[in-house]
Amino acid sequence: MAEKKPETTPAGKRLHRATYARDKRKGGYIIRVQGPRAGEFAGRTVPVSNKAGDEHMEQLTDLIWTGTDDGSVSGYTGPCALYSFLAHPREELDTIPF
Repeated sequence: MAEKKPETTPAGKRLHRATYARDKRKGGYIIRVQGPRAGEFAGRTVPVSNKAGDEHMEQLTDLIWTGTDDGSVSGYTGPCALYSFLAHPREELDTIPF
């Protein structure tokens, strides 16, 4: 049986936006959520946008930080939060003959 995807609001009507961000302390990526209740998504699966505009469903695991963004980097001023997320296993590539 196919896994049921969580229902989400259409992209243009959402109150929150989630994007990938660089983790400068540990390396890799974390997820940045901005919106009025940004700090309340730990343990939930949310749609996350990448720079190309594609969306991927990611499972947020732990809240790392929450606060107010001043808009200096992203242009958004308001509540935001940073989360760690459950990484998907990488697909193994077949060996390419030379």
